[in-house]
Amino acid sequence: MSVLDFICNQVCLLYGEPSAYGVVTKPSGVREGINIYLSGYIPTENMRFRAEPLNFQIADAVEEVTSIEEKKHYIPYPSMKKTLGSFTLQVEQGNFTGSEIIVLFGQNGTGKSTFIKLLAGKIKADESSVDFSMVVSYKPQLLATESKVKQF
Repeated sequence: MSVLDFICNQVCLLYGEPSAYGVVTKPSGVREGINIYLSGYIPTENMRFRAEPLNFQIADAVEEVTSIEEKKHYIPYPSMKKTLGSFTLQVEQGNFTGSEIIVLFGQNGTGKSTFIKLLAGKIKADESSVDFSMVVSYKPQLLATESKVKQF
């Protein structure tokens, strides 16, 4: 959401049922759009698209932060290395939590898609400590035809 706030002046929200229908709201300012998204309610259309609002928990003390950290479910990934032509991607081991939404953005050719494909097991690392794959959802920069999707 901070990236959205940084790069946009206005946003539209999309809501509906997968594979059935979808609705696009009128444009609103970024802050208003983020607040609408978090609340799950569009006041101008009197429409609720999520039963519960999304709330962020703010801890008052270090002990609370520690207990929140202990409850997180960590999903580790190994260090990996992949060379494609003259490009080499070196990934240090790390982890995600089940509650994170990660946004990767940067210049073309920096390894974003290669990293996602390594995580998903769609391409194999040249060097890795373990054979690895996880379920990954991502939105590619360009929409592809069906034949190009199968190549991924």
